[in-house]
Amino acid sequence: MKYLIWLSSDCRDLTEIVGALKKGGHEVGILLVQDGTYLADKGCSESKKLKEFGTKLYASKHHVEERGIGNRLTTVVELVDVGKVVDVIMEEYDKVISL
Repeated sequence: MKYLIWLSSDCRDLTEIVGALKKGGHEVGILLVQDGTYLADKGCSESKKLKEFGTKLYASKHHVEERGIGNRLTTVVELVDVGKVVDVIMEEYDKVISL
């Protein structure tokens, strides 16, 4: 099963949920939207954890640009537009977990 974590707030600890899903043999992706995009900012102490998860990481291009952090992303993040967000949710993952 493939799970996408839709993160729209500045959630500080995804370790437990990502770890549990991966331990269960599931593939995990993370989609950062709205204030969740701050987790990929190099100024955020939690951004290193995102890379350590070894999951596919997406961020809303619009929300990154809106917050002015496009040149401050610290991890490998695929910036996606609205059309790609829909594709990711509807085609690439089986279930979405919203945090």
